[in-house]
Amino acid sequence: MTLFLALAVLTLVVWTGIAGTVTYSELKVRRLDRIAPPRADEPPPPPLSVIVAARNEEPSVEEALRSLLALRYPDFEVLFVNDRSEDRTGEIAARLATEDQRLSVIDVEELPDGWFGKNHATQRGADAAAGELLLFTDGDIRFAPDAVALGVRHLMRECLDHLSAGPGIVVSGRMLRASMMALRLCVSATQRLWKVRDPRSSACMGVGAYTIMRADAYRAIGGHRSVALRPDEDLRLGQLVKISGLRSDFLNGEKVISCPWYDSLGGFIRGTEKNLFAARNYRLSEALVSSAGLLWLAVAPLVLAPLLWATGEIAPAAIFAACLLIGWLPATTVLRDDAHPWWTGLLLPPGIVIVAYTLLRSTVLAVVRGVAWGGPPVPLSKLRAARIRPRTEMSEGPREV
Repeated sequence: MTLFLALAVLTLVVWTGIAGTVTYSELKVRRLDRIAPPRADEPPPPPLSVIVAARNEEPSVEEALRSLLALRYPDFEVLFVNDRSEDRTGEIAARLATEDQRLSVIDVEELPDGWFGKNHATQRGADAAAGELLLFTDGDIRFAPDAVALGVRHLMRECLDHLSAGPGIVVSGRMLRASMMALRLCVSATQRLWKVRDPRSSACMGVGAYTIMRADAYRAIGGHRSVALRPDEDLRLGQLVKISGLRSDFLNGEKVISCPWYDSLGGFIRGTEKNLFAARNYRLSEALVSSAGLLWLAVAPLVLAPLLWATGEIAPAAIFAACLLIGWLPATTVLRDDAHPWWTGLLLPPGIVIVAYTLLRSTVLAVVRGVAWGGPPVPLSKLRAARIRPRTEMSEGPREV
């Protein structure tokens, strides 16, 4: 077996595993919009506190807040935490609060040491919340009227402590869409999203746009104080839930939750740079291997298939070509959305290259200057000290809170 044939076979095995895992995950994860209607014997949903932490969200905050105030939910409050915004975010929220007494505004004037801005603002909102359930979301998320009632119904029926749902991502531009698709492919391939509901599994997930928790469970795990210096605080909160033996689930909420994403590739790269190295838990070797692997999977089949064919290496050329087809399969089916044509999935390889570059950039910046998010940069040593120790499998079942 030649070197190229061995590499082609190895690449095919990896791509087959990724495509199979992603397709299975996307089909197996339940949908928020398909939660069954309420039954006559079900009790009314508990009081809910919606906590919105926002900084400089002037273009989108009014539409987001109005969608929250239009929720079909019997008993809820909205706590809007204005985190030192430098635009009209706080002014818009204050005006809406005069129109609807369910909305309260909390202004954060300064950031204490040992916190990232959003995490501190979210904790401030949680400290003031009166509801039995807490919904954490962002200042640019738009909700369908039943989006929260559906999630609460699922949480109560399944006796969950924590529920997150992935929103529909609104982007413009083919390459930006391809980059988002590549990022989603990476998440679906590594997070075992269909296993989040299994209390015996360590699989976890969290989404900043939509996370519902029981208030007692949230306080039992330490709230956002436990993830004060995690830029991926949503994911790590979900991890703490599973480590603590609590019950969690993840749903696909793209039909009832909408998130306007970055408007350019530059915005995508800058906006995700704080998260990608954190997602690798600040392990340098893991980040470098992941970046190299992504680059190989994206570039090698695209380049080597025609080159090897031209030089008469038919077998490895055919296998590399098969890798492309297998990678394109989930990209043109389960990962696409109705807003973009199917052939957008053909741009997956350059999208993966962009994600690999962003991961490398995220790693270099964290090593050189630390991570800045709503405040001064935090050095890598402090970020590593704030890591949550993962557990591969849960040795205990869920416990009571």
